[in-house]
Amino acid sequence: MEELEDAKEICVDTDILIDYLKKKEPGSRAYERWRNKASVGVTSITVFELLLGARQPSLKEKRYEEAKSLIEQHDVFAFDKHAAVEASEIGAELNRLGAGIEIRDLFNASICVNQGIPILTRNKNHYQRVERLELLDV
Repeated sequence: MEELEDAKEICVDTDILIDYLKKKEPGSRAYERWRNKASVGVTSITVFELLLGARQPSLKEKRYEEAKSLIEQHDVFAFDKHAAVEASEIGAELNRLGAGIEIRDLFNASICVNQGIPILTRNKNHYQRVERLELLDV
């Protein structure tokens, strides 16, 4: 099986993109490293989260434009019917174990599992609960 560090395609979680936009470590450096060696995509859930955060009244219009521009540089993995089915299975199992996770993280995880791609995130606490999801180290 291919080593995770040799992945040709990855998904980047919202927290990493926020780090990148704010020039904050360790996410900014990890994003740059992966962007130079793999095809980097985001989920439709991340698009929602990033733009929602960028639309906060306390932020300037520039922040929204930066977030929008960053998103446009990547493929977007959709939360489609197959990901929804995957999310229901993963969510039911996690709930059965008493280890449920935030719904947006569940949706992101299901998209990645369904697509067979690893996710780059700092939020290992939630994502490591999803057995078939491959996590990339920041």
